[in-house]
Amino acid sequence: MAKEQSIEVLYDRIMDEFEESYRFMSAYDAMPHWYGDSVLYQAESHTVEMIGGTPGITASELAARMGKTPSACSQIIRKMRKKDFVRQERNSENNREYNLFLTEQGWNVYKAHAAVDEECGRRKLEKLSQFSCEELEIYLKIHRLINQEFEVDVRQAQDIFETLQQMAADSHREGKG
Repeated sequence: MAKEQSIEVLYDRIMDEFEESYRFMSAYDAMPHWYGDSVLYQAESHTVEMIGGTPGITASELAARMGKTPSACSQIIRKMRKKDFVRQERNSENNREYNLFLTEQGWNVYKAHAAVDEECGRRKLEKLSQFSCEELEIYLKIHRLINQEFEVDVRQAQDIFETLQQMAADSHREGKG
């Protein structure tokens, strides 16, 4: 019994740390960042990063890789084109698609973003060096397991929402009939 209570207490502490991480990441993503001469939000800089790392990527490929809807990606691409970070070329194999490339200014942002990422990564890596590779592997195993359960939570919530939506639509149709 004591072990179960201990695991429950540790679980609560782990979830508290996840919440704290989420708050920090959300705050960081919500604020504008300077990359050289340009100010971008994280979604924009990650779009530049993805296009720079995959020149010629299409908007639909970009959306899939970034886990965003095509509509959300199109809005970001439109902003990036307006700021002259991204250019489009019609796909020679499919006239309905455009391939995305960085402009010179986009490459400047790409390089500045890479430098910021490198510095942030280096600082975290330095802190993590106090742990052994075995300890970090255990952490990864735990983190993956928790992420898998988060995914189950998301699917269940989606299923419940869709069921309730369908029930509301059915009820609405029956009320009209």
